[in-house]
Amino acid sequence: MAISPDDPQGQQQPTQAPPKPAPEPEIRREDVLEINRRMARWPDRPPSPEALLATIKRLSVERKISYLDHGGERFEDRFKDQGFDVFDMHYVLESGGLDGKIEPGKREGEWKVKMVAVPDGTSRKMGVVPIVVREERLLIKTVEWEDR
Repeated sequence: MAISPDDPQGQQQPTQAPPKPAPEPEIRREDVLEINRRMARWPDRPPSPEALLATIKRLSVERKISYLDHGGERFEDRFKDQGFDVFDMHYVLESGGLDGKIEPGKREGEWKVKMVAVPDGTSRKMGVVPIVVREERLLIKTVEWEDR
């Protein structure tokens, strides 16, 4: 700190601190995904993989899931016999990754993709094919082991 020459008592004058810069706004991943989703113009064009993955995870967490006949039968017959349950499917939907390209479903506003993960307690990769219906619910087409 400097002493001012016109200060009769020789007191030190406090220096002013430079103004703090305005904080930059936080860029949240959710906001970026929402912007990507809008830019993709769901449901007319395929969404970005990140936006579709986020939608699948959200719908699974919210338990907005239905089963096609094939998916329900396969789940009931094969997975229950092998000691697996619906929580393994939820694990794949919520923690897995996309495997392959995003394809249109049979109806407008539907997008399907395969999701894969290795459920806890197993060394085998499990695949689940969900169909996202207008970002409102999931239809499970099939569940399967990824033995290749």
